[in-house]
Amino acid sequence: MNNTPNLCVTIVVVPRESFNMFPDVIERIYAVTSPIFKLLVMEGHAPSTIRRQLRQIAQRRSSCRIVWSDRWLYPHEAVNQAIPLIDTEYVVFIDNDVEVLDGWLEALVACADEEQVGCVHPIYLTTRITDPSHKIHVAEGKLIRRQHDGRLFLDSVMPYSGVRLEDYPDRRRKPSDFFEWHCVLFRKQLLETVGLLDDLTIAEHIDYVLRMEQAKQRILLEPQAVVAYDYERIWTLRGVDRRYLLYRWSVAKADESLQRFAAKWNLAPESTARRLYWVKEHSAKVRSTYVLPRVINTVRRLAGLDNLPLLREPKPDATLAA
Repeated sequence: MNNTPNLCVTIVVVPRESFNMFPDVIERIYAVTSPIFKLLVMEGHAPSTIRRQLRQIAQRRSSCRIVWSDRWLYPHEAVNQAIPLIDTEYVVFIDNDVEVLDGWLEALVACADEEQVGCVHPIYLTTRITDPSHKIHVAEGKLIRRQHDGRLFLDSVMPYSGVRLEDYPDRRRKPSDFFEWHCVLFRKQLLETVGLLDDLTIAEHIDYVLRMEQAKQRILLEPQAVVAYDYERIWTLRGVDRRYLLYRWSVAKADESLQRFAAKWNLAPESTARRLYWVKEHSAKVRSTYVLPRVINTVRRLAGLDNLPLLREPKPDATLAA
């Protein structure tokens, strides 16, 4: 690793769409990662039980710092709050529902160090790490671009999505068109060059990639680094976790973000339609786990009435419980 010094990395753990995996994710990072990092936890107004567990971790781990919040945060807000606090050469942003495999951080840092690149991402799986299928979410992401009615059509494709990790054909480092905020390493210098994230709740990774291109910054995939998040776990979310997911994936907020994203880059409407559909589908799946509204709507349909909305989109809790 070219004599990489100790504590050369700040790992920033950011809420993504729930809180219940927060402590386990942090404990696993400490368990399987070389001590070349310090940890910055963007707490994001988690439930009181989770906050107690986070405090206990910080008390046991001198390298762990927690930034508390009195309201729910969108991921880009947490990232922007963290960036000014970084004082190491590298920073890794990782979501609080992502599990890491042994050697993940060492591989990312080695790639950035040896290739002298400012952004490196791992292979992302879309299963729990204990799931033997090891299905890939993104390995080599590609951006598709073409002109359409005077505007740019832009879309992202994932050619190895659904492929088993063990069947991925080429484990060499290679250029990548985009990363996911699930887990990504930056040089601090790159963040200083490109700047804070825009106020987007979706497509924020593509927006940042386009800004990086303008700044002539490269992205590499390091296939020796692997992380995993389980998409199917949304079915099990309850209570605050379920309400936070619906807040985070607000359809109205996503629509507003995508309109701003499209206007910013002069994109054809087709460039954002699929992303908005995904938000609607994702949040609808979670809304369908509420039993009482489903029963009420079943009764209304039998009576010849229209469905009521399953839920209003929740507002963040205004107070921080002790």
